[in-house]
Amino acid sequence: MSHSAKFMVELLNLSNQGVYVKDRYVIFDRDGTLIDHVHHLVDPNLVAYKNDLIVALTKLQEHGFKFGIITNQSVIGRGLASLETVNEINRQILDYLRIHNIEMQFVLLCPHLEQIGCQCRKPNPGLGHVAEKSFGVMLPKSYVVGDQESDLRFGKNLNCKVVQVHTELQISPLADFFSGTLTGAADWIIQDSKREEV
Repeated sequence: MSHSAKFMVELLNLSNQGVYVKDRYVIFDRDGTLIDHVHHLVDPNLVAYKNDLIVALTKLQEHGFKFGIITNQSVIGRGLASLETVNEINRQILDYLRIHNIEMQFVLLCPHLEQIGCQCRKPNPGLGHVAEKSFGVMLPKSYVVGDQESDLRFGKNLNCKVVQVHTELQISPLADFFSGTLTGAADWIIQDSKREEV
């Protein structure tokens, strides 16, 4: 694997299972979804978790969903932060969730600026397919949750249902559901998944 490929896809919290059974996932955006939005977040001390984060993810986990994070982090491409700094923030989030018995199976990030035209920057589906192949994400039975149009378009490009949360922007017509809270999103995902099973 080339240095550029290693840099393109940064995997955290890797399992040693090797072969993955396909599972239902909820794939989350990071900034503005799991944590409060901070423009070009580079300081771990500025991480603030959404108030209902633990309640929402616990509900989903109890209903059999696994979790991953896929995030655009152009602060790296802009030279505002190193990959190490961004992953310090990611590890801080994973550690916080782990304290509450919530496991993220992966964190995938794109470090590039939009003008690079890479396939790993959302809404392009590249990292979603990495998650599918490397972590057994059953895309047609999985959900993408985010606040930005690019998150929703990313989910649609993967044939996932998409939930828009926490946004002060206009509600996107791409959203299968909108919720002002993560718990509202979790409740809808649980009910929708039950309908799919009928």
